[in-house]
Amino acid sequence: MRIQGRAFGPTFLVAVLAALIGLNPNVRAQPADTPNVTSVSFSGNTRFRDSRLRDIAGITVGSPLSLFQVRDGREAIQRLYRDAGHSEVEVHFEPGRLGSGAVVYVIDEGIQTRIRRIIFEGNASFSERELKRKLETKTAFWIFRSGAFDEDRLQGDLMRLQNFYREEGFLDARASFRREAGAKGRRLTVVISIDEGVRYLLEPIEVRGAAAISEGDIRDLMESRDGDVVLRRRISADVEKVRNAYGRQGYIYATVRAVQVFSNRPGLVRLAIEISEGDQFRVGRVEVRGNTRTRDKVARRALNLFPPDDLFDLTEVKAAERRLRETRVFSSARIYPVGDAPGHRDILIDVQEAEKAGDFLFGFGITSNSGLIGNIVLDLQNFDLADKPRSWAELRKLRAFFGGGQRLRLELQPGTDLSRFRLDFSDPYFRDKPVRFDFSGYAFGRGRDGYDERRLGLNVGFGKRFERGLWQGWSGEIAFRVENVSVQDVELFSSKEIREDEGSNLLTSIKGTLVRDRTDSRFVATRGDRLRMSYEQYGIFGGEFGFGKLGVAYDHYRTVKTDAFDRKSVLHLRAKGGVIIGDAPVFERFFAGGTGSIRGFQFRGVGERDGIDDNNIGGNYRILLGAEYSFPLVGDNVRGLFFLDTGAVGSGTWRAALGTGIRFTLNIFGGVPIELDLAIPISSDEGDDEQVFSFLFGGIF
Repeated sequence: MRIQGRAFGPTFLVAVLAALIGLNPNVRAQPADTPNVTSVSFSGNTRFRDSRLRDIAGITVGSPLSLFQVRDGREAIQRLYRDAGHSEVEVHFEPGRLGSGAVVYVIDEGIQTRIRRIIFEGNASFSERELKRKLETKTAFWIFRSGAFDEDRLQGDLMRLQNFYREEGFLDARASFRREAGAKGRRLTVVISIDEGVRYLLEPIEVRGAAAISEGDIRDLMESRDGDVVLRRRISADVEKVRNAYGRQGYIYATVRAVQVFSNRPGLVRLAIEISEGDQFRVGRVEVRGNTRTRDKVARRALNLFPPDDLFDLTEVKAAERRLRETRVFSSARIYPVGDAPGHRDILIDVQEAEKAGDFLFGFGITSNSGLIGNIVLDLQNFDLADKPRSWAELRKLRAFFGGGQRLRLELQPGTDLSRFRLDFSDPYFRDKPVRFDFSGYAFGRGRDGYDERRLGLNVGFGKRFERGLWQGWSGEIAFRVENVSVQDVELFSSKEIREDEGSNLLTSIKGTLVRDRTDSRFVATRGDRLRMSYEQYGIFGGEFGFGKLGVAYDHYRTVKTDAFDRKSVLHLRAKGGVIIGDAPVFERFFAGGTGSIRGFQFRGVGERDGIDDNNIGGNYRILLGAEYSFPLVGDNVRGLFFLDTGAVGSGTWRAALGTGIRFTLNIFGGVPIELDLAIPISSDEGDDEQVFSFLFGGIF
C-alpha cells in the first residue's frame, strides 16, 4: 500500500489508526521505513505565534517521525492554551499528512476566559478565606495571575478540600463545582459547593496488645480523648508518640496502628490503637559502611548508644542520622538494625561522604549594616590535623588533612565599612573525647561613631553537649579570650569617654555559656525553642579593664500553618537581654539598631549620647523584644514577613518599629540571597539614627 508516494508497512498503519482512535499501540521502536519530519506547521492559531508553538511541541525537522512525540506535542500545546485561559481549546493533527513527514496541527482556540470570582456554598464550619488558601486555582489579578480556568487543576482542588474537611472530622464531606459565565463568556465565576455532612466524634478509645507499656501510660501519651472530634492529624501524631515510646525502650520492630470503623450509632467512630510489641533489643556491635576516606569514629561518635548494655533506642537513631547530615561531612546517612542474635541487634551506619573535600569560595555582599563587603573563604569541613601530606601533590589536591571530622575555615572580608580576617579551627571530639575544641584567630577593623576601631585577638573554647542525665539536651562552653583593641583616629570633638579609651587596650576574659536548643533545625527553624545564657568576666587574666557581662537570649518558633504545597508560615518570637556589671569601655558596651536588632534604626543607631558631636556611646544594659511572622509568597523561593522590633539601651526610652519585608534568592552564581525590609519607627528617642529601609544582598560563588 502507498500513501502519497511512500511505502509503509502494516505496523506503521496500525500506529496511525491507533493514534486516530486514541489507543496506545505500545510500539517500542519506529519501523525502518518511518519518514523523517519535513515540516511542522499550525493553523487556526492567533493567540500564539508558530515559533512559540513549535518550541512547545518539541518536534525537530529532520528527526524521525514519532507518533508518540506528535501526540505529546498536541498535549503540550493544549496545556499552553489552557494555562493562558483557553479552557475549551481543541488541538488535532492531520494524520493524512504524516506520510510525507509533514506535522500539521489544527487548533480551535475557543474564547479566552478568566476567573474573576471564586465563591463557596455550604461552608458553615470554615470561612471562605480559609478554604481559598487550599486552592491552586486563583482569580485573575492584573499582571501577576492569569486567572486561567483549568478543570484538571480545579478537580485537584476539590480533592484537597475534601481531604481538609475529612482531616477535620467531616468524614462524609463532598465538594463539587459549577461555572457561571459572565459577559461574552470571558469572565467566569467558579462556585464551589461543599456538602459538609456530620462532624464525627470518638467513642471510648480501645488500646490492644499493650504489655511492656501500661494502657494508662499509653493513654497519657495521646492527645485524643473519648468524645473528641475525629482529627486525623491528631490520631497520626498519637500513633507516632506511642511508636516512639516503644522505640525508646528497644522494641525496634513494634508496630502501632490506628484502626477506625464507623459505629452503629450515627456520628460516632470507634478508634482502636493496635500494638504488636515484638521483642526488646539491646545494642550489639556498631559498624560503619560507605566511608572511603573518613574515619569510622567520625560516624560512630554521632550515635549516643553504646554496646552491650544500652537499649536499642530508635529515637536516638533518628537524632544521630540528623546530626550526621548536619555535619556536612556526609551527604546522606542512614542507620539500620542488622543481625539475628537473640536480644541484640548490631547497628549499621550507612553513610555517603560529601563529594568535595573542601570549598574555595569567593563572593560579595552589600548590607545596610556594613556596606560593601568582599568574601574569600577556604572551608575544609572534614579536616584532619593529624593526616599530614606525604607529597606536595596530595596537599595541592586536598588529599591530605582529610577525614577526621574537624573543620578549618579561613575567611578574608575586605570592605568599605568593615574589614575582617578570621581563622577558625574546630574539633568536635577533642582527643577522641566528647568535648568540642574551638580555636579562633582574627583581625577586625571598622569605623565607629567618632573613632576607628581595630581588634586583634585569639579565642580558645571547650564545649560539651550533655546527652544524658539532669542536663540532657543542654550544651555548655567555656571560652578564653585575649584581645588587643585599638581606638584610633578619634575625632576632635568626640565624647570624653571615647577619648579616655583612645590608644591600645588589652582585654582578657573567660566566658561560660549554656545553650538548650530544641528547634527542628539549626539553620532554618520552624518549630521549637532555643535558650542561651552566658556570663563573661573581663580582667581575670590581666588587662586594663575588669568588669562582667551577663547575657540571655530566647527564641521561640511555631509553625502557624502549612499550605497544600507543604510551605510553612512561621511565627518567631525573640527576647534578648544583657547587663554590664562594673565599668566597661565604650567598645564593649551594648548598642542596638539595624538588621538583627531593631529595624527602623541605623546599625548601632540606638544608645546613650554624649559630647559635642552627640556620639553614641552605648549603654550598660540592653533589652530587645521582637516578633516576626514569615509566610510563603511565590513558589518555594519568595517569602514575605511582618515584624515588630522593640528594645531599649541604657537610660534611653523604649524604641519600637513596625515593618514588613521580603526574602528571596536570585538563581545566579549559585544563588544570591536578598533581604529587603521596610520599617517605620513608632517610638524613638532624641538623637536616634533612624533608617526606614534596610537590606542585605550577597552571595558566595
